[in-house]
Amino acid sequence: MHEQALLKRIFDRSKGMSAEVVIGPGDDMAMLRPEGWSFNDQEGRPGGGGVLLAVDQVVEGVHFSREAASLQEIGRKAVARCLSDVAAMAGRPKASLATVVLPPGMGDDEAMELFEGMRVAADTFHAPIIGGDIAAHHSDGHPMSCTVTVMAEATGRGAVSRFGAQIGDLVCVTGALGGSLPSGRHLDFQPRIGEGILLHAILSDRLHAMIDLSDGLGIDAGRMIASDDSMQIVIDANRLPCHDEIDWRAAVSDGEDYELLCMVSPGELPDRILDCPLTVIGTVRQRPAGDASAVLVESGGVEHGVDGLGWEHGS
Repeated sequence: MHEQALLKRIFDRSKGMSAEVVIGPGDDMAMLRPEGWSFNDQEGRPGGGGVLLAVDQVVEGVHFSREAASLQEIGRKAVARCLSDVAAMAGRPKASLATVVLPPGMGDDEAMELFEGMRVAADTFHAPIIGGDIAAHHSDGHPMSCTVTVMAEATGRGAVSRFGAQIGDLVCVTGALGGSLPSGRHLDFQPRIGEGILLHAILSDRLHAMIDLSDGLGIDAGRMIASDDSMQIVIDANRLPCHDEIDWRAAVSDGEDYELLCMVSPGELPDRILDCPLTVIGTVRQRPAGDASAVLVESGGVEHGVDGLGWEHGS
């Protein structure tokens, strides 16, 4: 199984949806405008907003280790990963649903620790858990998993898709990259909810596309323009904001940073959004024939294709 190939087959069978589905499979969240519901833009005219929906999961042995993470940290991560998708769409969280599959022998007190991590994270970001389901394995060797669905509101400005980059755009990223797993940052990262909303408010139509970096800068950047072979994202290695003792390869490929990568038309940009740095790390240019969808340029002009650097299930 290769995640992207399987997803493509699923997307190919998901055609013919109603006009109520404004954004369908393939983006960070789906967006609905159900018939009869009222959604207005920032001037109060019909359109603009909508209901955003996303689902994500954490699985023991893939996204966390029971030996390296507390149950509250695991629960928090399950919710925060889904909230990071809300940030990527510049949405406002509203509510969550959660399901867990518990391992054999887990008692009620331990299960409550897991739930408490989920509850606190959801409440902190104004997405209270309003329902869910619990199941438990009965034989040894089965991993624990948590699945979270989050519902959010697209503001009157509309949602920001991961697609929409244009040749000439600046490539920007929040925060710093690399080393999330060994450092433990993948357990306590802050979903950039406020940063996403404020970026959209400040930049308005200049903000062409945005994605949260869950699988790695290289592979996630490539996914933003994979369907358009006329464009290429060019990253300057010297501009990458890396955590201490992290080189460019780790910053591009490690994943689980949950920072925002955005494509913005040229012009004045803030250095910080709230308390978070915003760094211009590259540009979007016309793609040379046969080249990768995302490349990184080192000092001296040496280019490396990086659209395959990062995490993909089954690869």
